[in-house]
Amino acid sequence: MQKADLTTRAVAGFVDLLLIIGLARLPDMLGFLSAVGYLLIRDGLFDGRSVGKKLIGLGVAAEDIPGGTADYRASIIRNVPLAAAYILFLIPYAGWVAGPLALGLECLVAIGDDQGMRTGDLLARTRVVRRGSAGAAEQGPQQRPAAPSASPGNQDATAPTTNT
Repeated sequence: MQKADLTTRAVAGFVDLLLIIGLARLPDMLGFLSAVGYLLIRDGLFDGRSVGKKLIGLGVAAEDIPGGTADYRASIIRNVPLAAAYILFLIPYAGWVAGPLALGLECLVAIGDDQGMRTGDLLARTRVVRRGSAGAAEQGPQQRPAAPSASPGNQDATAPTTNT
């Protein structure tokens, strides 16, 4: 499977971030628990894809799991650094600095790694790969129609014909 580039991973992460923000807006402890819960198990959903990864056409592949897709265990291990950054961000003043620093460290590790693996990927032995969209996987490969030959005796079917 082809390695996913950081730009598409960032777009998928932004979609997931919007979902996490929406979950966090739920009342009181329900919002906090649902946001952290989704953050931890998101890559175990939909056959190793979070909502954002599924929309963008990415998936999480695990090296040590039969079948290669991440399960809930790998997802939790993979996303513990992000959940820690989220929880740190909830601490006034010190967390407002420490949370973004932890996220920045995750980004720097992913940029510096030749396979694009962040700290969570290294811990869980996973990597983000390109899988294509769900609709493309169900349809299979597309066949192009054969182009008409350009021989002088064969008229192009799209060319208008005139009878004089």
